Amino acid sequence: LVVDKDSFPRFRIGESMLPHANRLLTDLGLMDRVEELPHVVKKGLEISFGDGRRDPVAIPFARMLGDTIKQTFNVRRSVFDQMLVDEATKAGAVCRFEERVESIEHIAHGDVRLRLSSGPVRANWIIDASGQACVLGRHFKTRRLLDGYRNISYFEHFEGVRRPDGDRTGFATLAMCRESWFWMIPIDERTTSVGVVVDDAHAKRIPVPASQRLAWCIEQCPLVADRMKDATGPTTNQVVGDFSYTCEPFAGDGWFMVGDAAAFIDPVWSTGVTLGIDTGVASARRIIEVDEGRRSAASAANTYGKRVARLRAGFLGLISNFYDHSFRELLVSGHGPMNVDAAVVNMLAGEIFEGVPFGVRWRWELMRWLREANRHRKVVEWIRPHSILQSGGVSLPSPRSGVIRGLRRGERGRPSWQPS
Repeated sequence: LVVDKDSFPRFRIGESMLPHANRLLTDLGLMDRVEELPHVVKKGLEISFGDGRRDPVAIPFARMLGDTIKQTFNVRRSVFDQMLVDEATKAGAVCRFEERVESIEHIAHGDVRLRLSSGPVRANWIIDASGQACVLGRHFKTRRLLDGYRNISYFEHFEGVRRPDGDRTGFATLAMCRESWFWMIPIDERTTSVGVVVDDAHAKRIPVPASQRLAWCIEQCPLVADRMKDATGPTTNQVVGDFSYTCEPFAGDGWFMVGDAAAFIDPVWSTGVTLGIDTGVASARRIIEVDEGRRSAASAANTYGKRVARLRAGFLGLISNFYDHSFRELLVSGHGPMNVDAAVVNMLAGEIFEGVPFGVRWRWELMRWLREANRHRKVVEWIRPHSILQSGGVSLPSPRSGVIRGLRRGERGRPSWQPS
């Protein structure tokens, strides 16, 4: 039984996948169905600072180390999610929409009792795939916000957005600013998903209503404004809170949390849907093992919980680096020594699901060392971060304000970059 409070199809962001998603969907026998949908083949991304003074740097998946899948796809979520529902129904699932979980009366392996909006239901297991609704996390009162990642996203779909072409066809574009970052993701032949993620404290200073903040932010970001100058689309935007959290523990006696229902960190590296599919598959496999007598329920919960915790920690490390200005400078600098940049591509492509190979791991550690060195001595070009607030005539809350860490503090030989 699959229960969802929404009706399908419905609008969602999270349209960009990681290569691991292709592997999972192939194993599930669904990749052929994906290829039938309107989609864009994603072979990498490009990244730049928002001031538009430098050409975006390409991060092609072809540079990944090792024998691994080196492409994935972008797709409109309403189409993709409907395909998954259709295939689940064909496989025997009963899907009920516009159905809410009103209360959880009892949870134990073999004895799960819920009250839905249509009445009571019993089951042997419950898998919480409710996303940021966090049905089990709120029931157990384990949902905990993470410090430092309290962001708001403003987004919409547009046509006529200028896209990367040539060798970069299908690339997503990421533009970095001092207190925000933008995504531009081609999701079909005509449509591009465009959004901005702003730190909550700074979002409150944007001098227009929340429904108009995407347009305002685009105007203050030269790189994105240039790409959007011929775009057509809605005059207002949608809004979602991207406050990062965890609901640990992620599994227990008769229950599992998957995807965003377990933890949400940040949308920057497009981990959300791929992580949701991965943890959904992993939880189903653990349940099958228990039902077939190959594993105890306690062992299944423990093994699953450790996997989710490892993945969460790995992606949190990636995201933490993204919000470090010194790392950003290294990221846009191009090739590095000893193929360190290729290892970074592996990490940004999310190749941590089955563990990080030694050749990637030591290069990633070297990248982190270079990040620290670059704070104090010029390893690569030092770049002043672009502020959309200051560009729009809005003062920052404090001289060092911004979601990015590692801003210049006036160390010996370094510019302080603080507003006068």
